[in-house]
Amino acid sequence: MKFKVVLLSIALIFFISPKANSQQPKNIAQLAQTEQWRALLHINIQTEADELESYVDDVNFFLATDGRVNPQNELVATIAALKAQGDIQCKFPARTLFLLENIEGLTKEVEPFVCQEYLDWRKKLNTTNVVLVFASAQLNSPSSMYGHTFFRFDPDNVEQGSTYLSYALNFGASVTEGDAGFLYAAKGLTGGYPGHFSANPYFEKIKEYNRLENRDLWEYELNLTQAEIDTMLAHVWELQGINFEYYFFDENCSFRLLELLDVARPGLYLAKNFPVTAMPLDTVRVVQEADLITATNYRPSILTELKAQLAMLTTEENELALALSQEIEVLDSQKFNSLTNEQQQRIVDSAYRYLRYQNTFNGRPKETTRRSFLLLRRLNENRTKLTIPIEQPGRPDLGHKTAMLGFSLGQNLDKSFAEIKYRGSYHDLLDPISGYYTGMSLNMVNAMVRVYEGGDVKLEKAELLDIVSLSARNNYFSPWSWKANISVEQQWTKDKEVLVTQGSGGGGVSYQPLDNSYVFLFATGRLEFNRKLDTYAAVAPGLHVGFLYHWPRSTLLVDAEHYQFLFDQTQRSRVSFEQSVQIADNDSLRFSANFHRIESNTHENNSFQEFKLEYRHYF
Repeated sequence: MKFKVVLLSIALIFFISPKANSQQPKNIAQLAQTEQWRALLHINIQTEADELESYVDDVNFFLATDGRVNPQNELVATIAALKAQGDIQCKFPARTLFLLENIEGLTKEVEPFVCQEYLDWRKKLNTTNVVLVFASAQLNSPSSMYGHTFFRFDPDNVEQGSTYLSYALNFGASVTEGDAGFLYAAKGLTGGYPGHFSANPYFEKIKEYNRLENRDLWEYELNLTQAEIDTMLAHVWELQGINFEYYFFDENCSFRLLELLDVARPGLYLAKNFPVTAMPLDTVRVVQEADLITATNYRPSILTELKAQLAMLTTEENELALALSQEIEVLDSQKFNSLTNEQQQRIVDSAYRYLRYQNTFNGRPKETTRRSFLLLRRLNENRTKLTIPIEQPGRPDLGHKTAMLGFSLGQNLDKSFAEIKYRGSYHDLLDPISGYYTGMSLNMVNAMVRVYEGGDVKLEKAELLDIVSLSARNNYFSPWSWKANISVEQQWTKDKEVLVTQGSGGGGVSYQPLDNSYVFLFATGRLEFNRKLDTYAAVAPGLHVGFLYHWPRSTLLVDAEHYQFLFDQTQRSRVSFEQSVQIADNDSLRFSANFHRIESNTHENNSFQEFKLEYRHYF
């Protein structure tokens, strides 16, 4: 009998839906050590006894004064509270269910208590299926650079088109109003924000991610049983209003969802896979590897849909659609009326969708709203059905993994070297593209060490952050492209390589002259701390231009960069050629050739070349 039918009170859950457990713990101490009890308290099940500590950072979640670090005392306190206070069942339904199932005779000592608010909440959700949703990466939002995950709770017999009625469970940081830039990043990295769960209608998430942020959604249906779903939801209820510490890279949205899966199905140990960082994309892979995913659905953003529709138009139709979005009188032009009815409908629909897209970000100007209304009326007068074929991209969880280890052999300044490289995350412009957006590069914690012939060992580069966002411009869209980099690196200065600290970045434009290609131009700036320059802290404006082209399993990047240091008169120029080839799902080869020229105020000009062949393994 289904949960929604038999659930009359919390007590009925205990008597009607007991879980088989032929090896019940024989005493309280053993019960407190079980993986399920620790999961309910959000304590790492692999933690040593003298290092126990819950991830929950809220005294309201614990009944014992030391419950955060002592699961046995918390268990004893919960049992005592159940016997003394009936409404404790309403605050901790998952704990109550667990204890009544595992402690013989406890049901006789705990008086059943009807928790109407909880029952109404469960009835409203009416959940029979759980879906893990991955919102693709958004480089222009610092908190979403690596993507985002949340759960969707579906009612019985939900159809794909009616998931708007489902509910979404999200874990996120409570950001202080006004926090931005460095302060936002610093607090997010150091646990400066509290995190909490929230449940909202799924259509609100679609609006937020699909429409406002233009992020594709990937929906992964999970094979949880009804009993496991019931346990998860009972625990979600316990977490209402409870604060956690929130960290961008580990205790984040994805890590918290894995903990909920560990509660629903004890023995998965999913959260233990991420002792240091928990990238949303990697957590989806862990769920896949645990055989929890039964079906996948792709939900394109409105921008993806619009670009797919515009790509269907001929050059003439594109010109008319753009003109129509600006002047409604185009409907009466001879050029428009000479087209077939299907062509006209396609142009009107494209112009209407483009105006709706613009209104999402530019408000609703009166004249734009008027044109949008007239175009909609024209569409309704002629109901020709238009089919927009949208090719599903590669699944992000099937793309290359996010950490990387590389081994290189090369030559620099006529000296051979071997190099080892480690990258904590995530993806650069030449990595295998399947499952990732083109034109996107995001790398954190990137270190390279070289050993030159003769035995010299050097830290070649250590990057904290490296981002490149190429957003192509055309007649319809005018986004800016940008880049940022913070690192320590070797720089040839006055006939010597020097390890310098630098921060650089810039903004510019990019275009797609061919399918799967980018041409880009950045105006850049560089702040460098270099003891060999005339001024220790030097500023250099610069330019960066390049061409990027993707084949299915190979990528080419040709680029050039120039910096002119102020006050010091030093100039640096670089021209690079790089070609990568994917040889397996998580392996690639990369060849690079770099040509450098340095001109200094001493009139000593230096030119040198560097060639390198690299093997990369993603893990």
